[in-house]
Amino acid sequence: MIAATTATTGEQIAKQLGQAILQGHYAPGERVGEQAVAEMFSLSRGPVRDALRILERQGLVEIRPRRGAYVVELALNDVADIFNVRCALLSLAVRYLARNPDKSALAQVEPRLAQLRQLAAQEEPSLLDFAQATGRVAIGLLAACASAKVIQTTYRDLPHDALWRMLWVTPQPPDYVRPARRADTFQDYALLLAALHAGQADGAEALMRKIMADTRDEVLHYMAQSHDDPVDSFRQQVY
Repeated sequence: MIAATTATTGEQIAKQLGQAILQGHYAPGERVGEQAVAEMFSLSRGPVRDALRILERQGLVEIRPRRGAYVVELALNDVADIFNVRCALLSLAVRYLARNPDKSALAQVEPRLAQLRQLAAQEEPSLLDFAQATGRVAIGLLAACASAKVIQTTYRDLPHDALWRMLWVTPQPPDYVRPARRADTFQDYALLLAALHAGQADGAEALMRKIMADTRDEVLHYMAQSHDDPVDSFRQQVY
């Protein structure tokens, strides 16, 4: 059943299907049938088509004319690209925020940072909760950005949410396991917000890139244990 939310029905279906694909419920090359998905969610086929088009933009399925949608295998280079594009968008957002003399929009980020601080202080928080809290800080920065329309639209098409959910439900999550890692992540975001208030665009961007690169590299290291394909080294050297 689709829960009530501000997202469209197609976006909600895409999120759930994307998570299922990343968790291996659909094998690479497997067909995702419109009718089967429509019956699964008790919906018409229209929202399902919207969902499949979203998944195609995310690179999780390929829609073949007159044949339907088929699951695309997510290579490690694709994962690196997801994080790098995410980093580029967030870097632009924090530069806008730092250069903007009106800092009032940053007030909406403070409660999200406070929640991250609370989780970082716990000895054994839910790692999924912590990962999602870091994501909420990032989304808060995008929402506060003076040019949020284009950035948010592009950012929303990245499958990082489904990717993280897939990784965090595993017995040994790839990131934030160590308390020191969680504390460092909170500290990086706290320093980032301070740099934004101070109008330090270069410092804020450097911190944003560090946060994204640290997570990217830990996720890639973890996924490499079950993938045979290599990661191009230059993809890990851009940030």
